[in-house]
Order: sequence, then structure tokens, then C-alpha cells
Amino acid sequence: MTQDDAILAAVRAEVIAYGFRRATMTSVARRAGMSRATLYRRGATLDDLVREALVADFAAAASDALPQVPANEPAGEPANDEAGAVTRDVIVRAAITTLEALSTEFTQALIEHDPELLLPYLVERVGRSQRSILDALSAAIALAQLDGSVRDAPADVLAMGAMQALMPYLVSRRPLEQIAPRQVWLAEAAHLLDGYLAPSPAASDHRTTPRKAAPDVDHPRPPRQ
Repeated sequence: MTQDDAILAAVRAEVIAYGFRRATMTSVARRAGMSRATLYRRGATLDDLVREALVADFAAAASDALPQVPANEPAGEPANDEAGAVTRDVIVRAAITTLEALSTEFTQALIEHDPELLLPYLVERVGRSQRSILDALSAAIALAQLDGSVRDAPADVLAMGAMQALMPYLVSRRPLEQIAPRQVWLAEAAHLLDGYLAPSPAASDHRTTPRKAAPDVDHPRPPRQ
């Protein structure tokens, strides 16, 4: 474990134990096994460290679950079978795995004790932690559109819509689980995302079924007046 890893692990443990507002750099330094002076020399505030921990967690979740599209993937061609095709089903399963991976004690502690810390990223701007998810999701969606399993729309717009649609299942986990177990809500989230990304039946039929020409029919001529 690197020194940075030790610091971020200590930040997570501190927030889980006390919440962000009651956490201290002294306690974080002690948990990380270093002096407070060493921690301060890193040049980051506690607020900075909490955000770094969030960015690291979101990036790890995206890297572990969402399909990673190679930078040299040929434009306009679907993923080959050896690499594994990126389809809507793959994206939905990966997104739900990511959602579950982000439902950690650290995230839930921030939501429970310090929701105002996360509010700007829900209503004002996209943060670095969200950007890692959006980039991976957008690239996967663009690839899945090539085989028609995801509807035609700007991939970055669909990625943002998908993330925003799933956000309540992360930030509202506790009230949701007062009604039904987590696995029930994860299945509901998957159903919602699948329907959001799926082509409309009419569009799907148009892509896969050639339009039949109207048969030639000899209509009787009207009688002369």
C-alpha cells in the first residue's frame, strides 16, 4: 500500500466513524501511521482528501465493472467476439454492479452525516468522481449502438441520463430498503435502465425487418356514367 493509499483509507475510516464535520486531520494522520506534519506537507485539506477518496472509489468501480473500450477501437465497428461484444445487456449488468460497488460504508456515511457535501454534484456540476463513470459508460453505449441494442441518441446524453436515473438508488438506499431488500431495488434499477436504453419496438422492427411492398391488386374500374 502506498502512502497515498494509506491516507485515503484513513480518511474513509475517519468519515465512517465520525462523519466529515467531526473528522480531524490529526486523527487521519494517526490512522495512516504518520505525523500530522507529514500529512499537512502533502498540501491537501480534509475536504480535498474526502473528494480524492470519492474519486478513487468511483474510478475503481468504473474500471472494475463497466466495459473498457480500447482507445484504438476502430470507429464504426462493433467489438469483436474475442474481446466480448458490448451490448445493452452487458451495460445494464455492469451499471448495476457499479451501483452496488459504490454503496459502501464510506459513501453512505457521507450521505447520512454530510449530504450537503454531495449536493453540488447532484444539482450544479459533474465532479471528477462522476466523470470517470460517465466516460466509461458513454464509450460503452456508443459501441452498443453499433449493433442496435441501444437506441440512437447522443451517447454522452444517454450516459448522463442513465447516471441520473440510477442516482436515487445510491443516495436513497436506506429509505428504499425500508420497503424492500436491496436485491429487489437493484433488479428494479436494472429494469429501469434496460427500458431507458432499449430501442423502441418500431425502431427495432425497422432495423431488422425489411418493409414489404404493397401487393399489386387489380381494382375494378368504376362503371361509366
